[in-house]
Amino acid sequence: MGKRYISPVSRKILASLKTALKLKDEEFYDIGCQAWTNFLYNLDESTLVGLIEEVVAVMKPLVKKRPEEMAPVLTSVLVETPSVKEFLANMPLLPEDDSLSIINQAILEHQLKVVGVEVRVNVLHRLRHNQLAIHLLTTQSDNVHTTISELFSVILKVLNEIHLNIESELFIVQLVTELGRAFLAATDANTQTCASYAMLEVTRLYGIRESGSREPTPIGSQAWEKLSYHLQEIIYPLLTSKYTLSTGNNRSSVTLPSPIFGSDKAKTFQQQLAVLDYLSKWSQKKRQAESQGKKGRAAFVPSTQLHQVMSFLEKIPADILAHTSYKSHAYSPALMHIEAYIKDNPLQVKEHLCFLQVSECFVLKSIER
Repeated sequence: MGKRYISPVSRKILASLKTALKLKDEEFYDIGCQAWTNFLYNLDESTLVGLIEEVVAVMKPLVKKRPEEMAPVLTSVLVETPSVKEFLANMPLLPEDDSLSIINQAILEHQLKVVGVEVRVNVLHRLRHNQLAIHLLTTQSDNVHTTISELFSVILKVLNEIHLNIESELFIVQLVTELGRAFLAATDANTQTCASYAMLEVTRLYGIRESGSREPTPIGSQAWEKLSYHLQEIIYPLLTSKYTLSTGNNRSSVTLPSPIFGSDKAKTFQQQLAVLDYLSKWSQKKRQAESQGKKGRAAFVPSTQLHQVMSFLEKIPADILAHTSYKSHAYSPALMHIEAYIKDNPLQVKEHLCFLQVSECFVLKSIER
């Protein structure tokens, strides 16, 4: 079909491919390789950039099963596409296989350019496998071996740098990116809920907010600006959400304060959206009922009652309704309104494409639950 037709509906196709990954039959693995390959080759570059982190996270089980089959398209997309290379530092390593070595080498090179501390942490973990040698150097003589003295000095320095790094903008952005990847790659409602809760806590603790909004911290607002647009769209509803954490058999809970959800204003606001949604559905059914009794090709003339409702609804911009519904976690109405807006304003499809895709993702995930 080509990039012209695949790219606008890429989010819907991605959701279908993700669902198909649940099939464990060997034949479906072969079909999946063909489907994912054709999908990735038929995305325009801007769409590919917006999806690539999610795609890599989602398709790892398939890559693990069929590394050689998936290597050509992944090499083309990740290594040979210039606009994608800058995102390699945020991607996890692919399964170890000779056919994927070029890709993993490229990912490591970009990670080393950005994150030196992670390498040092990895070295500290490897020291655990040499505990016996370290123990012997420490206890074999009355005097401490010079290697041990140097080693402890380096460890203390690295630990100090790691501690500082936790407060850095780079660490915060990477942490939120990993949590966002876990949220998008979740295959069950429990995992998705855990990722959502983790993102909520991280945004609260670091004060990750848009500059000028309520309660941002300087480092939090800087981190917000560095997050990709699709991550901001995922996090935005969490800024006004409230989770109840249940622990133990007594189901004791910790409630988090929320400026919107759980308040009387929120209930009233959501009721208004529900009324608008009902009026929209009523007007559609009413129009169908009235048009059934008409014959010929004469222009449809609505009844006075229907005309008043339709006129009222037409005065409310569909894009505003879509964004308002999304912020209230009413994802299905948000998707309905943005699709209606794009249908009436086809020239603005690129401007609202990312919002459309994120809304579709949330609707599909709510259906999976």
